[in-house]
Amino acid sequence: IVSSIDSPPAYADLGFGEPVNLESVIPVLDVLTDDVMGLSYDGLEMYILSSRPGGYGDLDLWVLRRTSNDADWGPLENLGPLVNSPDADAFSSISADGLTLYFHSNRADGYDIYVTARATRNDPWGLPVNLGASVNSSASDACPWISANGLELYFLSRRSGGYGLSDIYVTRRATVNDPWPEAVNLGPVVNSPYEDGVPCLSPDGLVLFFIDNLPTAPRPGGYGGTDIWMARRASLSDSWQLPANLGPEVNSSLNDCVVRMS
Repeated sequence: IVSSIDSPPAYADLGFGEPVNLESVIPVLDVLTDDVMGLSYDGLEMYILSSRPGGYGDLDLWVLRRTSNDADWGPLENLGPLVNSPDADAFSSISADGLTLYFHSNRADGYDIYVTARATRNDPWGLPVNLGASVNSSASDACPWISANGLELYFLSRRSGGYGLSDIYVTRRATVNDPWPEAVNLGPVVNSPYEDGVPCLSPDGLVLFFIDNLPTAPRPGGYGGTDIWMARRASLSDSWQLPANLGPEVNSSLNDCVVRMS
């Protein structure tokens, strides 16, 4: 099997505007403590990973809310001690109906993926549940991303048997009521001998964004630091194609990472 790294680097055919610092439009965000983890599909909730004071551990999950897509964001709210632990709780991804939240935590002496649920959008999140051995391994498993149809869960793993230091894996189920089956590696077309991770799937499920994860050597074809890449597939049943770098409008010589789509 020939790794995708042996192929010439490709560059995304998407046009991007000038990046805007989110602090300039959402002043409550603090570049020193906060990272955006994702938005709910209706655009009314923004989930934040933060090390700011007032949390319950090393890293906590917080949320911003607004009443409409044209309204200003309200204050940051911690998800509370039922979801957050004394350890690092991070990298959340919310389901399309807004009732299930996936995240990773190192509360079990190593990064594992957990899920929490709520009955309605107005209810608090329930006690998180570990996704178990079909998803989690004895190595670090982190950065989950749930597809809009709820049938695919992508994540980063450092387990043995991959193609690099960290790889992207996926577990697929037939219906949203089924348990998650054993996760599989996305293979050498997407994963490289380097570090690949922090996946984010477009709402239509046809574009997968991810990063070449430093501090190890970056994936060839980038712009110097951690870069953002994307892979396409023609349909939900097709294989992922060769990844492309998002290019210099998005990536720089510094670290550019963690794609989250509205």
